[in-house]
Amino acid sequence: MEKTRLFIVELRMRCFIFPVFLVVLLLLGSGIARAEPAVSFEEKTVDFGDVEQGELLEHTFVFSNDGTDVLVIEKVTAS
Repeated sequence: MEKTRLFIVELRMRCFIFPVFLVVLLLLGSGIARAEPAVSFEEKTVDFGDVEQGELLEHTFVFSNDGTDVLVIEKVTAS
């Protein structure tokens, strides 16, 4: 009879501890930093002032990848 009680208590503890352990692992795992690129620009806008139609303008934007993964630039547009 005593072995049966011990078995039941042990089974209940396992049924409680295992889900708690899984939840703790999931919460800890969600805090792990992922490798991601992070672009930062020295300047985000440029004011060319008054421009005549057809006039060719150029500007070089300087930027850096402050992230921990490769930064891939797939498309650039002007507005």
